[in-house]
Amino acid sequence: RIVRQGGGAAANALRPVKQTDLVPGAALQGAARKKLRMNEPLLGLNAEVYLHRVLGSGWIGVEGPYIKQFERRLAQICGCAAACAVQSGTAALYGAMKAMDVSKPEHHVIVPAFTCAACADAVVQAGGTPVAVDCETESYGMSYEAFRSCLAADRDVVGVVVAPCYGVPCRDFHKIVQHCKAIGIWLCEDNCESYGSSIRETADSDALVPMGSLSTISVLSVRSEKMVGVGEGGAILSKDPALITKAKWWCSRAPCTGVGLWRVYDHADVGINGRLPEALGAIGVAATENLPVMIQRKRAIHDWYATHLFAKADGRHQLQPQKHQAPEMPVWWVNTVRLAETCPVSAEKVGMQLMEKCSDIEIRPGFYPLHWMAPFKAAGTACVTAEVVYRTLVCLPSSPNLTEQDVQYISESFLSVLDTLVPA
Repeated sequence: RIVRQGGGAAANALRPVKQTDLVPGAALQGAARKKLRMNEPLLGLNAEVYLHRVLGSGWIGVEGPYIKQFERRLAQICGCAAACAVQSGTAALYGAMKAMDVSKPEHHVIVPAFTCAACADAVVQAGGTPVAVDCETESYGMSYEAFRSCLAADRDVVGVVVAPCYGVPCRDFHKIVQHCKAIGIWLCEDNCESYGSSIRETADSDALVPMGSLSTISVLSVRSEKMVGVGEGGAILSKDPALITKAKWWCSRAPCTGVGLWRVYDHADVGINGRLPEALGAIGVAATENLPVMIQRKRAIHDWYATHLFAKADGRHQLQPQKHQAPEMPVWWVNTVRLAETCPVSAEKVGMQLMEKCSDIEIRPGFYPLHWMAPFKAAGTACVTAEVVYRTLVCLPSSPNLTEQDVQYISESFLSVLDTLVPA
């Protein structure tokens, strides 16, 4: 029999999306200031053109021409020979771990205590055991001393994941690279927040190379708010194409190869179905075309915060910016401010008060320390610096769409809230 579609909630759920429909968190026109977001994509003028071509071609799966072009561009940005585009940064980390043969609990992998938990998630999903290591207080990257202490105490370490924070190269990166080479373990860079940055080629050189070009293997994210945003996605990259071929195999459900058509659904191992589809590759190509503009805007926003927040704080609250090592060139994906460790109020108190006072300003906390998380407590060690940074750090709006006037307003609002909570 024929079932007629009635009214009510079901019919409303199926109606076409209108231009007047609001995205999450959007300000009502005329009722509030524009939303000053933590981050937003900068897609570029060609995204709609490329998507139209994809839809016209009828090919919306994997291994299409836009995906291949996207992978080539990401490899070029990161100074690598090959890349494999996948469905998330976490999937990229998984593929990198499998490419490095992480497969059993005896395979211990050092990961940062202060970063997204995806680093540790991927190690567990690959079959290994993540071991959290503390950060330092300048770039918030992995501390070389903590890394070295972990290696001395744990003989089962097979590799390390270094994750530069907020678009800034890790202060101790070159020391960790040299140590890994000296003892013969691999190094993975989780550059989900930092690709597009330039780093010194060696510790004693002023020559700059792309982030991602100095490690065994690296990963990045192309989630909507990253330097190149497509909605959700990631990539695995290396100067060694064989490692990318291996990672791609694991992210394609580990199929049997060379066995003929009639065993196309046979699999040699248990992988994941993680490859990026063509439509997102098309958006990615357009976004990579706009990456130079994105970097230019991010660096301008960082300079505006230096002028309107840190310079105007005038030492009265001892606010601390994230630091980098000259002549390296960060992309400043997110701008942060740290309260003094002696500050009588927490970053959480300041951030929540700021959002209550100014609902148009988006605020985020720092990373929750990995060794505090329930899934990773057993393998965790004390990471005191990560705890301190978490308690004192606030992430500030850094969308490429911000103007200098926006940054001035955010800075003045932050200082006003801090003056109220901590009067002179």
